[in-house]
Amino acid sequence: METAEPMNGEYPGIDEPCLPLLTASEARQAISYLKRLGTLDTTHIGYAADQLADDLAGRVPSE
Repeated sequence: METAEPMNGEYPGIDEPCLPLLTASEARQAISYLKRLGTLDTTHIGYAADQLADDLAGRVPSE
């Protein structure tokens, strides 16, 4: 059985800042887009977008 080669990467140094995947502002904007999709799409996709928005909103710190 063949396996994939291990992935090698470099981590930033101690002095280099680690950037978040999304800023809190970007996350809030994405949540608002998902909520909007939930109101515009009445199918199961809109429902799922609304549920995802609710889940993500609980994880983003409030201002």
